[in-house]
Amino acid sequence: MKKYSDQKGSKTTIIQMLRKHGAITRIELAAITQLSKATISIAVNELLELGLVEELEVMPSTGGRPATKLNLTHDSYAVIGVDVNNNEIIVTAFDLRGKVYCSTQLSLTAVDPAFIVQKIREQVDKVTKQLSCPIIPILGVGITGVVDTAAGIVRSSAVLGWQQVPLAKLLQEQLGWTIVIVNRSHARGLSECRFGAGEQHETIIYIGVDSGIGAGLYINRELVQGVSGGAGEIGHTTILLDGPLCACGNKGCLQMVASTTAMEQDARYWVRQGVESVLQSYARTDVELLDMPTICKAGNEGDALASEVIERAATYVGVTLANMVNILNPDSIIIGGSIASECPLYIQAAEKVMRQRAMVQLADRVTVKRGQLDQEGGPLGAITYALDRSVTFAHLYIN
Repeated sequence: MKKYSDQKGSKTTIIQMLRKHGAITRIELAAITQLSKATISIAVNELLELGLVEELEVMPSTGGRPATKLNLTHDSYAVIGVDVNNNEIIVTAFDLRGKVYCSTQLSLTAVDPAFIVQKIREQVDKVTKQLSCPIIPILGVGITGVVDTAAGIVRSSAVLGWQQVPLAKLLQEQLGWTIVIVNRSHARGLSECRFGAGEQHETIIYIGVDSGIGAGLYINRELVQGVSGGAGEIGHTTILLDGPLCACGNKGCLQMVASTTAMEQDARYWVRQGVESVLQSYARTDVELLDMPTICKAGNEGDALASEVIERAATYVGVTLANMVNILNPDSIIIGGSIASECPLYIQAAEKVMRQRAMVQLADRVTVKRGQLDQEGGPLGAITYALDRSVTFAHLYIN
C-alpha cells in the first residue's frame, strides 16, 4: 500500500489555501503559495489519489491546455464548531467546505465555567453520534468576551461574569481534542468573510448587534486580533461621556445605547410615558414584554416611535462606523447579529450616518452589507479560525 508524507508541508499548504480561497487552479495555487509547479503537481496528484481534493469544471482556455479548478472534496471529513453566549450554546458539524451536516442548540440555565464546559461536552457528543464520516479532532469555540487565543484563556467576559477562565484547557481535559477559542464576534465576522457577505472583499469591518455589540477587523480576509485578542471591542468604546453605566465598569459604552437591549429599554420608557404608538397595544399586558422583534416590526411598518427608537440607536453605531472608516479605510462593512435579519431600518440609518460623518473620499469606497449567515455563522467562524491555526495533512491522512 502506498504511503504518503508531507515532509515539506506542501500538502498542508495546499489544503489550507483551498480552505481559504475555495476553488482555484494549479497555476493560482503556485502564485499564492510560492511553491514550484512541480511540487504543486506532485502534491495535488497525491491529494487526488487520497480523495481529499477533487477537480471541478474546466475553465476557459487562453491558449494551451484548459485550466481545471481544484477544491476540497465534499463529505470527506467533519469538523465541529461551537458558539456560546449568555443565553445559549450552538454546536454545529460541517464538512471542510462549510456545508452543515447537523446542529444542536441548548438554552442556558447557568453560565459558570464548569456548567458551560459540561454542556459543550454533552452537545459535542450528541452531534458526533449523528455523523457517519471521520471527524477531525479540532474544536473551535466562539465565546463572548476578551479571548486570549494563544493562551486559550477568556481574559474577561462582562456578559458571562468570567475572569481569567482557561476554557481551552478545561475543554481539552474533557474531550481530548485540540481546542481553539476565539471571540464570537471575531468568529462570526470570519465566517462572513469566507462564506458570506464578505467573499468579494479584502478589508472588512464586521459589527454584530445583539444584546451586546462586538466587531471583527479583517485585512486580506484574515482576522486582526491585536496583542491580547481584544481588537474589535467597539461595544465598550465610549460614545457618551456621562452615559449609562456598563457592566464593564465604564460609562456611556456603545452597547449601552445602541444594542437590542438598549432599544428595548428606550422603547419601554417612552411607552410608559404614554407616547402614541402601535407599541402601546403590544405592551398592554406587560411593558417588559416589549422586545426587539416587535419594535423592529413596528418600525419597518412606519410607526413613528419605533422608528425614532431604532434610528436613535443606529445613529450611535453610524458615528462609530464613521470613526472606524476614517481609521481603517475598509472596502466593506458587514452588519450582522439579530438586528441584521430583523431590522433593515437600523442598517439603513447606521449607513446614512456613517456616510455623513466619515471622510467622503473614504466613505465612497465602502460597501455596506447585511450579514448573510444566521445561526450557523458563529460555529462556522469558530471552526474556520481553529482550522486556520491547527489543521495539517496529518489530520486528514494516517498511514
